[in-house]
Amino acid sequence: DDGVDDGVDDGLEEELARVLRSTTVQDAIDFYRAFDLAGARVVQVDDFSLKDPDWERKLIDGNQSLLELMRLSLDHDIVAREWATDFERSFQLAGRLREMVSIYGLNDGVVRTFLEALAEVPDSLISAKFGRERAVEVSRMAVDALLDSTLNKARKMDCELNNRDMNPGSTADLIAASLFISLLRRLRF
Repeated sequence: DDGVDDGVDDGLEEELARVLRSTTVQDAIDFYRAFDLAGARVVQVDDFSLKDPDWERKLIDGNQSLLELMRLSLDHDIVAREWATDFERSFQLAGRLREMVSIYGLNDGVVRTFLEALAEVPDSLISAKFGRERAVEVSRMAVDALLDSTLNKARKMDCELNNRDMNPGSTADLIAASLFISLLRRLRF
């Protein structure tokens, strides 16, 4: 037993897609306000920029739902891409997480899944803060860390990134979503 109640079809993906498609302009406004309050770092964009002092009026005039805004950002933000694709990658990572946890245990399984995700796709938060080249460099570090079965390279990578104030937080967000999916699907840790 791998600790998972797979069921035939739990409907989770369909329900999530329904919720995403029901987002409103007010959801977009609330999202922008939250980002502004948190002082979140964002990539400069031409349309519906958080840095535009008139963003609220433009959201209302453009009738932009939160999902529509995420679709505009899917090419440069991996979390927005999740919204735009019904969290497709997060669901895939949840499956990988299940495999890795069953082989390596909870902590190492989560760390290895995170490293794999980071190795596959450069982190968009690092890209927003430090540029695409640095994000690719961090992905290469993750590839190298995965070659070490003891995860010592991963620990060193973590220290180095902390010292450089580089946080692959977008990838961490995907892992958090994958953990949540796994918990909803009754993965026992």
